[in-house]
Amino acid sequence: MSHLPPEIVLVILEHAYYTPTGCPDYTFLVNCSLVCASWSVPAQSLLFRKTTRLRSHTIPSFRAALIAPAVRQKSLGHAVRSLDISVGWSLNESCQPEAFVQLLQACPRLYELSLSTYGLHEFDQFALAKLKDSGQCIRALDLQYCGVQSLVLFQLLGIWPHIRFLKIGTEIAWPWRHPAETPVSRQSKSNFGSRNDTVLRPPARVSLYDLALSRIPQPAVLTWLLGSSASSLHILDLREIPGSAAREIMGVHAPRLRSLRLLHYNLDSAAFLRQCTCLEEFIIYNIPVLVPLAPELPPSIEFLSFRNPIHTFRDTLHPILDAIEVLPRLRILTCDKNSEGLRDFAMLRTRCAEKGVEVVISEVPFWVVRSYQVNKA
Repeated sequence: MSHLPPEIVLVILEHAYYTPTGCPDYTFLVNCSLVCASWSVPAQSLLFRKTTRLRSHTIPSFRAALIAPAVRQKSLGHAVRSLDISVGWSLNESCQPEAFVQLLQACPRLYELSLSTYGLHEFDQFALAKLKDSGQCIRALDLQYCGVQSLVLFQLLGIWPHIRFLKIGTEIAWPWRHPAETPVSRQSKSNFGSRNDTVLRPPARVSLYDLALSRIPQPAVLTWLLGSSASSLHILDLREIPGSAAREIMGVHAPRLRSLRLLHYNLDSAAFLRQCTCLEEFIIYNIPVLVPLAPELPPSIEFLSFRNPIHTFRDTLHPILDAIEVLPRLRILTCDKNSEGLRDFAMLRTRCAEKGVEVVISEVPFWVVRSYQVNKA
């Protein structure tokens, strides 16, 4: 095994890197790192590539491993591309902001950050300055949890304007008194009378390419968030039904969307889908039976994906069969094994074969978000 060329070793490791659910196979990578010296370096690099669920008691030893001198030319910290961590004081598993800053400094090529904050309303200015310098390579931010009126999202997007992939997994409210303004001073009335000195708050500087929302933010937040993404937003994932206010705000971006992913489908969802006239990919995480799907689908769709999870299980594929008929450019249809077992599936496969559409059966759960493409260099 030690005589295999490095290129072959890397192919072996990459081939078995993911489990069927889309997660790295850490047990496999650990075993490979113990095979021999020539396997250790590439296996450890992949082992540290995606780090999940770091806890406060493991962070010191993890950071020590990242910055320790290695046999390689670079430390293991350069191998970390994805990091999942919680920061704050209210949970024993969360690390303090200072430790979080030090960890990011040890990962100079970090690309994706999954963050939860507990009992932390905002980062202080010292921490923000350090985070700004250490997060220059971050392009994907997943804010899994924070306080409803926390400033964390606003702060991080302010210091990391290069974020392109954003996922928000919690409710976000506008933390200031007025949607378009924020106080610049709280000095006494003796100095300023009864006047409130305020300045306009500009939109977020990020030009988002991919936005995933588990909870749709309040209109003021959504307007601010999308203010600089009119020409860049191409992928939108909504895990909540878009109401009239959200549709009005996102309607500006709808004609430019190339991919739309919906967890729920009702009249509101159909109304927004109708605005997305240039979609190439449409993913729906159930089989809609109450509201017709086919009439709202733009003919530009090339990739259609649906799921039939057990909690919303349907015993018919007729809505999907109708959709296939109105999509002249459809190339690939993806579904899950629950759909494969339905009596209509044979008809669906036949219809797809007649239209030259490839049918793909996916075992990846619907809650698994696709991994972001990361430069392997």
